Amino acid sequence: MTALVARHGYRRLETPVVEHAELFARKLGGERLAQTYQFNFRGRDLALRPEHTASVMRVYVDTLQSAALPIRLSYSGPVFRYESPQAGRSRQFQEFGCELIGAEGLLADAETILVALACVEAAGVPRPRLVLGHIGVVIGFLDQLELDHRTQDWLIWSMERIRRNEPGATEIPSHLVHSEAEQSDPLKLDSLDRDAVVDLLRKSGVEFEAGTRTAEEIVDGLFDKGRRQNDRDVLIDAVGFVEALIASAGPPDTALARLRALVTSRNLDVAPIDELAEITRILASSGIDTDDIHIDLGLGRGLRYYTGMLFEIYAGNINGLQIAGGGRYDDLARQLGARNQIQSAGFSIGLDRLLMAAPEPPDTAIQHRILILSGEDAAVAFELARGLRAAGWIAEIETRGRSESSARRWASRNGFAATASVANGTTTIYRCRDGQEVSTTEALDPGQVMT
Repeated sequence: MTALVARHGYRRLETPVVEHAELFARKLGGERLAQTYQFNFRGRDLALRPEHTASVMRVYVDTLQSAALPIRLSYSGPVFRYESPQAGRSRQFQEFGCELIGAEGLLADAETILVALACVEAAGVPRPRLVLGHIGVVIGFLDQLELDHRTQDWLIWSMERIRRNEPGATEIPSHLVHSEAEQSDPLKLDSLDRDAVVDLLRKSGVEFEAGTRTAEEIVDGLFDKGRRQNDRDVLIDAVGFVEALIASAGPPDTALARLRALVTSRNLDVAPIDELAEITRILASSGIDTDDIHIDLGLGRGLRYYTGMLFEIYAGNINGLQIAGGGRYDDLARQLGARNQIQSAGFSIGLDRLLMAAPEPPDTAIQHRILILSGEDAAVAFELARGLRAAGWIAEIETRGRSESSARRWASRNGFAATASVANGTTTIYRCRDGQEVSTTEALDPGQVMT
């Protein structure tokens, strides 16, 4: 896959396994942040990376802002998430992916999806399925409702739980709405000065430096929470809208029309629907069967930084094993300190899941494995091993000092195809399955010995 994406112009980047915890604290959704391994070392709050995108964008902000755009980068390596281990899910796993930084519009979206599909297909996964979404519809809807950030985060995070039909996914947490008693006696915040409250907390010795938010952000959050007047009926309606989006999912030819009607009925911008229609057209013209595309505006992927197109790739069918995902994130670079907004898109592939989904490779372990007996001259044994490896064998030297007969029995029990030794300039190979001896130099060919 590294060679494949290199032909598309992506060059490899390696990022640290350990990053500052703040890099992820503000950019990940609540569920993903709770899965992040965090620790303090010598006064610094650190984390094992739970994903690569934030790390790649941190490198861009630190060292690549003056480079010509677009920048195409690929990566691979382990990531860490604290979650319940099960089939296809572990706390450490391998990711491969690409980031297209400084790329605008639908061409970049389509390239990201096509490169991801090409990688999956190159690995041998038969007929992968693409789930295509767009977070822009939900973001526009939430902006229209003027919900506070905490409520917006909860609703976006809940989208995935609603898609998975998890119990309690649509239940509205009590802390997002005021009780009747709180409504009748709200906090008197309008008379308080925000800067004065920040100054008072600092003078009181409250420690902010080790946290993930500044003093100003914390106080702003408290003010927002105190003023929160979320109407439960409004939140129930918001959940209902998300459920309606999910219920409208389906093949492009039917789902796009249903979604356009739903979005129009709420007086929302239909531009995200138009973008999905154009992306689908580009994919189809590039050889992707539209029968393998599923449109779903309930796709959220549990990450805060997505701003537009989203996608996931599944093996076999959309209810099968998810092996890849990605999308557009136009605000992430600036949130991490970039001078300007940088439009970007990317994807990641779970290599462990990809191997589970791909067909099993041919079993070559038995047919090429050979044990070399050193005899009286170790140098001769090493020279024989070198020649056997050059001829295609997996050659191991016997280092336990076993006798010849004992070594042959041990090799047979432990999956070796043959044993080899040199005496008086003659190479002798014993085939383990039947004990047959071959004593010619042509026996260095593993194919001849095995047949």
